[in-house]
Amino acid sequence: MIERNTSKAHAELDLATAATLFDAEMSDKKLSGELITSAFDLYSVETLRDRHKLRVGDTFPTDVFVFGKGEPDDPACTKVGGRPFWPDDMEWPNASTGSPCRFLAQFNFGDSMDIIDADLPGTILLLLTENEDDWLWGDDGLTFHWVSAAATPRRDLNVLSAVGSAGPFYGVRYRSADYPAAGDATYELDVSQGYNLPILNGTKIGGLPHFIQSGDDSPGQFLCQLGSIQAAPYAPFPWSNHRDALDLQFNDKGIYGDDNCAVFGDMGSVYLFVDDDGNVSRSFECY
Repeated sequence: MIERNTSKAHAELDLATAATLFDAEMSDKKLSGELITSAFDLYSVETLRDRHKLRVGDTFPTDVFVFGKGEPDDPACTKVGGRPFWPDDMEWPNASTGSPCRFLAQFNFGDSMDIIDADLPGTILLLLTENEDDWLWGDDGLTFHWVSAAATPRRDLNVLSAVGSAGPFYGVRYRSADYPAAGDATYELDVSQGYNLPILNGTKIGGLPHFIQSGDDSPGQFLCQLGSIQAAPYAPFPWSNHRDALDLQFNDKGIYGDDNCAVFGDMGSVYLFVDDDGNVSRSFECY
C-alpha cells in the first residue's frame, strides 16, 4: 500500500514507496505536468520538478491530496461526495426550495494549520449545494459551513451527493510546495502541460491557487482549492487504496466511468478564500 496511516487527520501518501513502484513498472511512460488526482500524477510532477531544477525562488508550502475511493476510516478527513461529517446536534441545512442541500465536499484543516495564516472558525469546512447542476455558475449555488472536528458526527445522515454517483473520494495528504518563480522556465521545457509544474494543480490546502484562466480578485486569503477528479490511466494505484489500473473506458474499469470521476465544467477548479471574519468566498475557472 502507498497510504501511510498516522495519528493525524489524514492518511499520508508514501511517495517514496510509490516512486519505487512507478520506476519499476512505468519507466517507459513519458512524464508530464498533471492535474493531480492519483499518486502517479504527483510522482510525475515532483519528478519533473527535480529533473529540471524547478524548486527555485520563494517557497509556498501546500498540502496536496491524492484520492482513495470509498468511505474513509475517519469521516472527518478531506473528501468529495459520500457521507459528510456533520454534528449530531445540528439539523442538516435545506435549500431555498425546502429540499435538503446536497453534499459536495469537505476540507479538514487540522494537519495544515502551520501553513494557513488565518484564524479559522472551525477545523472542517463543508461545501453544500442547492442542486447537482447549477452550483458552479450561480453566486448563491454553494454554501459554506464550519464545524468542529471534536463534534460527534451523525452516523445516520443520508444526503444526496452533488457529484452524483462518483466516488466517494477521500484525501490522502502530501506536504509539498509551490514555486511560482519557476513559471518562466517551464516554457522552455519539452514537457507536456509544463504549466502544471510550478504551482500544483489539484485539490490542495494552502500554497497558491493554480488559476486556469486570468486569476481572481476574491477578497481575503487563499484557503484551498477543489480540483476536478480524474484518475491517471494505465498506472497502478489510480486510487491510493486500489492497485489495479484503470483504462480509458466509460465504465467502472475506466477513468471516464461515472463512478470514477468528478469533473467540474471542463476540468475546472473551485478556489476558496477566507476573510478576517472567517467568511468564505469562492471563484471557479475551467478550460
